[in-house]
Amino acid sequence: MVEDTSFQDAEAVMAHLRALRQELLTTSVEPAGDTARSGLTAPQVSLIRSLVNEGSATVTELARRLSLSHSTTSGIVDRLQARGLVTREVDPADRRFTRVQVTAPVQGYTREISEGPYGRLTRALDAASAAERKAVLGGLETLRALLAR
Repeated sequence: MVEDTSFQDAEAVMAHLRALRQELLTTSVEPAGDTARSGLTAPQVSLIRSLVNEGSATVTELARRLSLSHSTTSGIVDRLQARGLVTREVDPADRRFTRVQVTAPVQGYTREISEGPYGRLTRALDAASAAERKAVLGGLETLRALLAR
């Protein structure tokens, strides 16, 4: 009887560990996802990556960054804007120009990707009470000690 309960508990622990691993290694915000799932083309991904890494830009600046023609770059921006992934806004420094920038969901997605599981775990633990954090750490320490025996 005790062995059956221990085996069931081991199955439950493994199920929790698998679920935690899955939760920590996947993102909750996926406006772009990977290229295959998102339906984004390589040039679209390159343009988004450029905006995330180098900041907002005019279409002309983006065309230079990506070594594409102005019209091709403008078309890419149009398609990304239609999908809600980028916006065009008047440049406050010079109202003759519009600047392209990624939208908040894309910023959140890229931030989450760059932070990885530590970022998600840190945010979850920040939201936990002191008692909850102590319980999580205590349970993990206990499990490691039991496995080390």
